[in-house]
Formats: sequence, structure tokens, C-alpha cells
Amino acid sequence: MLTVTVLGCSGSYAAPGGACTGFLMQSPRANVWLDAGPGTLANLQTVCRLSDLEAVVLTHAHPDHWLEMPVVANAIQWYEPRQRLPVYSNAHMAAHARAMIGPDIDIPFDWRVIEPHEQVAIGDQTWTFAETEHYVPTLATRTDCEGQSIVFTSDTGPEFSLAPMVERCGAIDLAIIESTFLERSEHPGALHLSADEAGELAEQAGVLQQLAELRSSQQALVTRVEEAQRLSDARMAKMVSALSAIQAAFEVWADVPPPPASAQPP
Repeated sequence: MLTVTVLGCSGSYAAPGGACTGFLMQSPRANVWLDAGPGTLANLQTVCRLSDLEAVVLTHAHPDHWLEMPVVANAIQWYEPRQRLPVYSNAHMAAHARAMIGPDIDIPFDWRVIEPHEQVAIGDQTWTFAETEHYVPTLATRTDCEGQSIVFTSDTGPEFSLAPMVERCGAIDLAIIESTFLERSEHPGALHLSADEAGELAEQAGVLQQLAELRSSQQALVTRVEEAQRLSDARMAKMVSALSAIQAAFEVWADVPPPPASAQPP
């Protein structure tokens, strides 16, 4: 069975008590950490030890997706010894990591550069990649195991399509799709997705289940859920339950009551 645990889903910076982007993909023979945004290491250790990881997969070099890795390097090198941890990323991400961590990067990590057309086997998981539409080279990921599949778009603009992944590997059971803002009019030229664009992306690919990774602060998230509930657009109605689930996750992490309904995002 293939499962995903959300370690964090805040964009750019962590919400109170939360963490930036990160997921743990688990199957009978593999634990793979997908994106290591700030704050995700602490959450990872509640469900999986560093010594039990088969690999880390990083989608791109923006700080909110990988900056736990220098901390992980210290942890492995000095406090949590283990065999070198395989890390998969594109060349741009690998260069950024080497520049920050320095030559000691090869002590804790076995860094492996991958291309968008490649497939990688990690334990009993098969990983497939595709390049998204973003400001820096970015990989969308697909994880398959025992007939189940989970896709993560990472960050992308509206021209990205999941159709090539479907054509190459078959139907997608669950897609975690970024949604940085509610409507395109908020940021017309941004290489991120609005909530309705995320819904369209899933619909066009025939995704069976979708989780919107609404990458906002907790306060903004609550407001956006309320706005979504008032929209008449049928596509948005399909997303309300997913947004509400993420809101609940934020409230658990923060351990504080949600903002009042009248609150507005900064």
C-alpha cells in the first residue's frame, strides 16, 4: 500500500506551528521524503527516523522546498550516523545544495542528478518526473507502488499538464496540486496556480482524487476557504472539502484556535 503523510504545506514561509512543503511517501519497502522545506524535519521524526529513510527527492531549489537539507547533513554527520542518504534532484538543485553545504556534502549524502525523462526505482516505489512551468527548473513527481499512484505537481504555472504522465504511466489515483492563490486575477503573471486552475488541471488529467496544496498562511487559508464556499463555480465546490481538510491540519499543528471569520489576510 502506498501512503502519503503531509509534513508541511506552507508556501514561502511557515505558518505559526506549521512547516513549509514536505511529504513522506511510504510503502512496504520504502520511506521517501519528498521536499524538505523548513520545519519538515521535526514533523518527519514523529513518523520516521532518519535512519529509516531510503531516499530524499527534491523538486527544486526555492528555499521553502529544501532548506532542511543542511540541517539534515549536520544531523547525519554528527548525531544520527547512517549510510550515505541518497538524494535525487535536478542539476540546478544539486548545484545550490553543494554551494551552501560545501564539500562535506558527500559525507552524509549520495546526491544523484536526474533528468525529467528518467524513472527511478527506490525500494518498491517507481518515481517518474516531468518538468513544470516555474521560475527555476522544477520537477513534478509521480510515485507508483502496487498499482497505486500519487502525483505532486510541486510549483508550476498554468501551462503545465499532467496528461503526459497519464499517457506514460496510466491513471493517477491522487494528485497533490499546488494552489498559491484563489483567483488568477490576484497575480495575473505568476508561475503558480490559482485554485480553479488546480481543479482544471486535475479534471483534464482524469485524476481520481485531488488535494489542493493551498500554500498560504493559516489566516489567509481560513479566509480563502470561506470565500471558496461562497463561490458558485462548480469546480470550486469540488475543492472546498480539500481546503477545509488542510485548514484543520493547520489548526492541529498550530495548537491555537483559528482566526475569527472576519479576519483578512495581510
